[in-house]
Amino acid sequence: METGKVVVFPHEHAAVLEDFPVPTPGPGQILVKSAYSCISAGTERKRYMNVYADSGVPQRPFPVRPGYANVGTIVELGPGVDAYQKGERILTMANHASHYLRTVDEDAIERIPPGVASEHAALGVLAQVALAGVRRAPPEIGQAALVAGQGVVGQLVVQFLKASGCTPVIATDVADFRLEKSKRSGADLTIDAAREDVYVEVMAATEGKGVERVYDATPVPDALPTNLRVAATRGIIVMLGGPMGKAELNLYADFFRRDLTLMGVYQPLTPTEATPHTPWTQQRHRQLYLTMLQDGALNVAHLITHIVPPTEATATYAMLAAGGENSLGILFDWR
Repeated sequence: METGKVVVFPHEHAAVLEDFPVPTPGPGQILVKSAYSCISAGTERKRYMNVYADSGVPQRPFPVRPGYANVGTIVELGPGVDAYQKGERILTMANHASHYLRTVDEDAIERIPPGVASEHAALGVLAQVALAGVRRAPPEIGQAALVAGQGVVGQLVVQFLKASGCTPVIATDVADFRLEKSKRSGADLTIDAAREDVYVEVMAATEGKGVERVYDATPVPDALPTNLRVAATRGIIVMLGGPMGKAELNLYADFFRRDLTLMGVYQPLTPTEATPHTPWTQQRHRQLYLTMLQDGALNVAHLITHIVPPTEATATYAMLAAGGENSLGILFDWR
């Protein structure tokens, strides 16, 4: 029997590569051989460090298998599968593993269009998160917008806002490395929140009006008070970075008096069944991302900073836990 490999967190601050028997697809299933799997740095770093233990949200006990974005090739079809063929490239939601099963009509499976690089397609689930945030408070042509946090999700939010006609689109972060990437993602203005006064710079860029939309893609609550201050009257602040902890807010002056709206976006709550009221499903977001890649409407090559073999999983997660070392998109190469 063929042996596969899978990344496992046996306990906090530990990542190992384990063997497992490659399964045979059953009725309605396909067997996929991985090419690339994408690390969700925010979520997986928190799980690796067991940060969620203090969140109040129940977590599965260790050991756990991290990861949820994978690009691979169908290598075997189970009985009754006629919608797919061997050799097709697909984007799926799966753990970091060399092989895995997906069930047709139940699991996320998207064909990768011709001309779309597999490594670019591997960012598709992070794009799904970005689109869920943008869709929660749809931007309008000509609106000013700010994106706080310039990880992969924040960089993609910048690009979706530019595609929507927002101007100016302002990006903030505390890392020069990420802000340089933001310029390539199309940001009209970048602000180093560690060295510059975000409020002063935003007001100067918007003639004192503030921004109609704020998309907070940071993993910490510290940016929220500033995000309230820079929002225009009746502006909307969308939180999609999964921040942990508490923030102290001046509710009367910075929130109530300006009629602001604060929204939280938890991407898994995006529907998977379309209705007239919820036409934008998780599947449709993934498909939109792949279509925009094919059309050249998105630029993501600069967002991939590390492509490593899964044998380097231990070092890769330790690097993320230590701060990231100028990393953005990180892929495991299973080829």
